[in-house]
Amino acid sequence: MTHSLRLALLLATCLAACRHGLLPGTAVTDTPDNRAIYLLLGRVREALQERDAPTLLAMVSTHYFEDNGTIDPRDDYGYTELKERLLKDSMDTAKEVYVSFEVHEIGVQGDHAFADIRYNSRTRLELPAGRLWDSHGDFDRIEFVREGTVWKISSGL
Repeated sequence: MTHSLRLALLLATCLAACRHGLLPGTAVTDTPDNRAIYLLLGRVREALQERDAPTLLAMVSTHYFEDNGTIDPRDDYGYTELKERLLKDSMDTAKEVYVSFEVHEIGVQGDHAFADIRYNSRTRLELPAGRLWDSHGDFDRIEFVREGTVWKISSGL
């Protein structure tokens, strides 16, 4: 084996070894806050698939606010609307939910954080007009706030 080839193999081995410290399946550094948010996202995915509104709501801050990315305040809603109407309506309509998340980035600044994800979902809806399967995929930013020692979702569901 030539000296150049040995050097290249040694360099490749070192670079591969340096990739430890990442959250599974991501390029996100494994820190305590990043791991907590990553695990929270996993619990969100499970709650969505199980159509478990109480569990999902337990992961949401009471200060939750969503503006739907528009300047029109008529489509804004907060924790109360999410709790009393939106989650119930969504869970009643969605009879089967399959969702996957790819975590692209997690950023933490003090008691605020975000996770940029790509999600894919497939949902069986029961509508007045009949049964419908809906597939959707998109990028989303979910925002979090630390409440005590726990991260809660503050926007982006």
